[in-house]
Amino acid sequence: MLRSSLGFHTMTLSTTLMMEKDVQQLFQDFRRYSSETGAIKMYSDNHGNCIIKFHPNTRGIEWKIRRAGLERNKLCVDVVDVKINPKILSGVTDYITAAKFDDMERAISQFNTISKTISPLLGTFDEYSITRVDYCVNLYLPELYDQHEKSCTDAQIMKLIKKSNIPPNYEEWMEYDTSEHRKKSRPSSFYLTCNSARLNCYSKFMQLKNQSDGNMKKGYPPISPAILDDARGIIRFEVQCGYHKTYALDKRAIKAGNHKINKYEYILSPEVCRDIVNSFWNKSIGKGHWYSLKYAICMIKSNHFNSQKEDRLIEALQWVNQCRSVPRAKELFLGDLDAFNRTLKELSNLCINPVTIPQEWGVDRIWNLLETYYSKTAPDKLDLNNPIGH
Repeated sequence: MLRSSLGFHTMTLSTTLMMEKDVQQLFQDFRRYSSETGAIKMYSDNHGNCIIKFHPNTRGIEWKIRRAGLERNKLCVDVVDVKINPKILSGVTDYITAAKFDDMERAISQFNTISKTISPLLGTFDEYSITRVDYCVNLYLPELYDQHEKSCTDAQIMKLIKKSNIPPNYEEWMEYDTSEHRKKSRPSSFYLTCNSARLNCYSKFMQLKNQSDGNMKKGYPPISPAILDDARGIIRFEVQCGYHKTYALDKRAIKAGNHKINKYEYILSPEVCRDIVNSFWNKSIGKGHWYSLKYAICMIKSNHFNSQKEDRLIEALQWVNQCRSVPRAKELFLGDLDAFNRTLKELSNLCINPVTIPQEWGVDRIWNLLETYYSKTAPDKLDLNNPIGH
C-alpha cells in the first residue's frame, strides 16, 4: 500500500442561528458540557468570535460562533462554523495520510454523536453547508523515485517547487524577517494566496521540524521523533478552497442533481478531489518533468524543430535558469510577454518544466511527482495534460 495519498485534509461547515435565545442556549450548553466533562475550553479570538475546542485537541473538531451581517435586510445572525479533520474525527490518529470519501461515513457518525451530546442546537451534519475544503495530495518521495535513479531530499525538491509559476491573481505569501529587515517567504513552503483559494506546497518534515523548534522556544514539548520520522519524504500540496470556490462547487453539484444543503457527496468525491488538485498543480508547479538544463536542451533538439522554434524554446529555458525562477523570468522579460508565456506553454506540452535542476546536484531528470503518483495508483490515471478546466 502506498504512503502517498490524494483526497482532503480539513473542511469547514457552517449553519446559522436566527434566534438570539438559541444563541444564548447554545452558549449555556457548551458551558454545561465543559463543567461536566472538562473536555473543552472556550475563549475569544482577536475578532470577538467564540472558539470552542476539545482539550487536548485530539478529536478532530472545533467550533466558532461568530456574528454575521446580512446586507439585504441588515439582519445580524450568529453563524456556527465547525472545522473538522475527517480522518481524526473518524478515529484514525494519522496526521499524514489524506482523508478520502470512504472516511466520511464514520466521521459523520462521530460528528452527529458529539453534537447531540453537547446540544441539540448543533444539529446534524446534513444541516450544515460546506464553506471551505482543503484538498491535498501527499507525495512520498522514496516510493515515487525510480530505484535506479539518484534520489533528492525534501529540501531539494522544495527548492525546485519554490521557483514555480505564480498564476494570475495570486501572490506569494511572505513574512517580515527581522534579521534581514525585509519580507521573505518560508524556505520550507511555496504558499500562494488569492481571494477564492490558497495553494500551499511544503515539506511535511520541514514544517513539523520548524513547529517543533518553535514549541521549544516557547517552553513547550517538542514534536516526538517518531512523528518527525514518519513525515520524512512527504511533500504535501494543498488547495485551500474558501467560500467563493466552494460556492462554485456547490452550484456544480446542483447542476449534477444534488439539491441538499450539504453536498459532500459531490464536493468530496474522488473525481472532484483529483480535478481540483490537478488543475492547481498544473497552474503553479506545472505538468512537465524537471530536467537539468543540458538534458532539457538535448530533448528539445531531439524533436528536430525548425531552427527558429528550437532557439526560442532553448532561450526560454536559459532565461528562466538565469533568473532562477519562472515569476522572476516573467518580471524581467523585456520582450513580448504573451509570446514568452506561449513558449512556456509549448515547453509544458513537451513535458518539460521550465525550472531546471542545478548542475551540481548530479541529477538529469526528476519525474513529475503528481503524474508519477497516478502511474503507481492506477493504469487509468488522470492525464495531467488534459485536466478538467477551472
